[in-house]
Amino acid sequence: MTIALSAKNKLVFVNGDFVIPTDSSQVALWKRCNDMVISWILNTLSQEISASVLYVESAQHLWLELIHRYGQINGAKFYQLQKNIFETVQGNCDVATYFTKLKTNWDELSTLNLIPSCTCGTAHLIAKRDEDKKLGAISYGPKSML
Repeated sequence: MTIALSAKNKLVFVNGDFVIPTDSSQVALWKRCNDMVISWILNTLSQEISASVLYVESAQHLWLELIHRYGQINGAKFYQLQKNIFETVQGNCDVATYFTKLKTNWDELSTLNLIPSCTCGTAHLIAKRDEDKKLGAISYGPKSML
């Protein structure tokens, strides 16, 4: 969703960078764009979820509500991704298919396990450790991670 909103230059409506203007001549335009963003988001949700957030006042409030409800790291999902990575073997797959399976799981796991930004170099060390784990999984297969 953030990619789609960014591509349409509307991410500012959900991240709070473009609040309702104080100039009354711009309010109607802002409301129209805000309503458009709300409708885009609502149209991507299931009917049940959409119905529960239908009456929010702004795209930003909708976005924050969804983050509050569903943006928490799900321990079961984290575990499942690690298990998928651990159990992925090349078998009869070509290298590209095997790597794609691993990369898809790694990328999703990375979004759940964000590395904090800092200036002390720790984030770089954590990223290096994660890369080394990936190489170990490829080089030695699932048994090496035990």
